Parts: sequence; C-alpha cells; structure tokens
Amino acid sequence: MSDNSANQQLTTARQHLDKLSNFITNLVDFLHGANPNIDAELNQIKKLLSGTPDYFSAAELSVKLKSQLIKESQYLRQQNLDTLAEIKVSLQKINDLDAVNPSTKREISTFLESLGASGDNIASPVKQIEQALRLFRKALSNSALERSQNALATQQDMHARITQELKELLSPYSAKQAEDDVLLELKEKLEVGLDHDELLECCLAMIRFVMKDVVKEASSANRLIHDVHKSISKINVGIKTTIEKSKSRMQKRSVHNNDLREQISAIETALTDSQKIEDLRLQTHECLGKMQSSMSASESDEKAEQTKMMALLESMQKRLTELESNAENYKQRLIEQRLNAMTDMLTQLPNRLAYEEKMASAFAKAKLTGSKLCMAIFDIDHFKDVNDKYGHSVGDKTLKIIATQIKKNLNSSDFVARWGGEEFVAVMPDSDLQQSFDRLENIREAIAKLPFMFKGTRVTVTMSIGLTDVLEHDSIESAFEQSDKRLYQAKQNGRNQTQFEDL
Repeated sequence: MSDNSANQQLTTARQHLDKLSNFITNLVDFLHGANPNIDAELNQIKKLLSGTPDYFSAAELSVKLKSQLIKESQYLRQQNLDTLAEIKVSLQKINDLDAVNPSTKREISTFLESLGASGDNIASPVKQIEQALRLFRKALSNSALERSQNALATQQDMHARITQELKELLSPYSAKQAEDDVLLELKEKLEVGLDHDELLECCLAMIRFVMKDVVKEASSANRLIHDVHKSISKINVGIKTTIEKSKSRMQKRSVHNNDLREQISAIETALTDSQKIEDLRLQTHECLGKMQSSMSASESDEKAEQTKMMALLESMQKRLTELESNAENYKQRLIEQRLNAMTDMLTQLPNRLAYEEKMASAFAKAKLTGSKLCMAIFDIDHFKDVNDKYGHSVGDKTLKIIATQIKKNLNSSDFVARWGGEEFVAVMPDSDLQQSFDRLENIREAIAKLPFMFKGTRVTVTMSIGLTDVLEHDSIESAFEQSDKRLYQAKQNGRNQTQFEDL
C-alpha cells in the first residue's frame, strides 16, 4: 500500500474517531443525571475525548465502565418494572372506587391489560406513566369523586370542630381536677391530635366523665333535698307537738280559771252570808289560799311549758340556720359551675355557650325595640404557623394577650367570647356599622402593634375581622354566616383588615 493511500485511510479513521468521540460526548451529556453512580466516570470520558482526545485512556475507562453500565441497566429495568407494578396497583385501587364513572373504568381496565415494560428500552415506562397520569386526572375530575372529596373535607372540618369543642368542655373539669389521670390523658390526646376512631373514643370517655359528674352532682342535690325533707319533718312534728301542748295548756288554764271563779264566788257568798267579821276573815283567807295555790301551780306549768317551747324554737332555729347555710353553699356551687361552664379557661373570656345566650338576648331586644345591633368574627392570621414554629405554649400565651386586648378596646356594653381555636366573636348592641367598624379597626391596629417576642425574635401578629349589622329580616344564624363570609373575604383579600361589605 502506498504512503498516500495509508495517509488517506489514517485521515478517514481519525475523522470517524472524531465523529464517534463527538457522539459519545453528546451521549454523556444526554445521560448526565440519569444515574449519579456513573456520572463521575462519564464526565471523565467526556474530558478524555474533548480537545486533544486521549483515546487510549478513554478506551481503558470504557472497559471499566462497561460492567458497571450492565449492572446499572439491570437495576434500571427492575426499577421500571417496580414503577409499572406500583402504577398498576394504584390504578386498580382507583378502578375499585364507586365514584369513578363506568367509561373511565373501562379505559383503566384496558390500560391495565396492556400494561408492561419492554426489556430492551430503559425508557419504556415513560409512555405508560403518561397514559396512567392522564387516567388519574380523568378519574379525579369525575364529579362524583369531587363530591366524595368535598364530603371528606367537610368531615375533616367537623373533626376539627369536635376536637375544639371537646377541649373547651374539658377545660373547666381539668382546672378543678388537675391531677385526674383520665382528664390528663384526654387533654394530652386532644393537644397532640387524633384520628377519627381515637376522637370517637375521646367523645365516649368525655361523656362518661360528664355523666359521672352529673350523677355526683345529683347525689349532692338529693342529699340536700333529703336534709330539707328531714328538717321540715322535724319542724312539722315540733309544731304539731306545740299545738297539742297549747291545747292542753288552754284546757288547764280553763280549769284554773273555773277554780278562780269558784273561789271568787265563794268569797262573794261568804261576804253575803257571813254574820261575823271573824268568820268572814277565815273564809276569805281560805279562799285566797286556794287561789294562790292554784295560781302558783298555773305559773309553774306556764314556766315549764315556756322552757320547753323555747328549747323547741331554738332547735328549730338551729336546724333552719343549717339548712340555710347548706342551701347557700349549694347555690354558690351552682353559680360557680354555671360560670365555669360559660367561661373559656384559657383566655378567661366567655365561651361559645355564653355567646349563644348573650346573642339571643341582644337579638330579642333589638327586634323588640328596633335598636341597632352588630356582630363580628375575629381570626388570628397564620396562627397555625405560630403553634407549629414556636409551640402550643407560645400559642396559648398569644391567645391570652389578644383576648385581653380585644376586651380592653371594646365598649363596656359590648360582649366578646372565644368562639374556638383562634377565633373570637363580638356582639355590639346599640351600635351602627360605622361605629362598630371604628372600634374594630382600633382593636386590629392595636394588636398589629403588640411587641410579641417568640424565642428572641420579634413577631407581628395580625387579625382579620368580618363585621355585619343585624338587619330586621336577619336571623341569628344568617347574621353569623354573613360575618363569617366577610371574614373569609378579608382573608382572601390579604388579611389584617376588617371587612364589612361583600366583595
């Protein structure tokens, strides 16, 4: 072979090598990130083939990489098979849902029958994944499934409300019986969070505890009633005895009076019949002696009866005093129980039960007199973030401070209660919409300026408020819904504002 021919072949070979090097370099770029385990080796090959190629070193590295690529390709194929198996299981579960319409179910069934992975193409699951995602979206867009999701959201909301109301119901009991193990366990579970079944168990435990307390209270009432009945019975017996003794005393007094009349009559007879002064003196002395004896006996009986009567009256008075004291203690206990039942233990504000009573009273008055009435719902912005980031103890302290600030800035005739969680509700009688808005804005601005310090960091806490005036055609429920709607609009509109008109 001539030198020219050899040079030409060498040039052609170099051109082919350059093209091959360029292809390998592009292939390395394409595969970059697909498997971090071989990225370093692929980058090294790229460097060896770039600029002035080092084919010898690249060839040596490719031999080393070959076995690793074979091993990794087997791993990738297995991953593809696992991915497809997972897609198959997920689609089968969706296909079993009643909410998915029949046509979508047929498409899923057809797809499941054809599902598989190609052994020669590492990227083979891509089309199957795309088709599976399309079927997922189609199944999830079904209206029946959407209704099912809405029902789930409603159930979750109800779950949260029940949890909060259980906390409120538990507060007065745990305050009085801080060492009770059952109460401590219930409180801890409610703070941590419960699933549906655990919440039902907590409801049952709370019902048992309340029933136990009711039975205990009923026993106290029964004891008081028994004592009252026993005392009244004793008093009744004492009065009956007194009446009987009074009748006996009246009879004795009647006999005594008859004796006195007879003695007086005898004296009169003696004065008439007696002829001698001495006889008259003797007869008079005898009659007076009998009268004195009769009067002494009567006086003795009177003293004895009076002594017995005073003892009986003192006994009755003592028993009545005891009953009065017991009744007053029971009355005080009932007042304390009512106060606890209508007070939020954390913030010391009235609770939802107290709000319902106050709102019913204010609403009835406004309807009767035609006076103004407004109501508002407050919600702390991003309060969940405070709890999650700084802990529930910080969240509780924040609630207390904000509750104090709200109460401080309302009029004395206004009423504010903790509705639950981070929400408060205010009732503002004899106040129009503008007056109420001005007061609420003062509260909102004052809270936004409070220097909250959480773990050394100054944090601004704000509130959103929904305000409505209760109109003649409104009900309590519709007014609350209107305030809640405007609160939601305030949240959607950027928070930290008072919304009193519909957007």
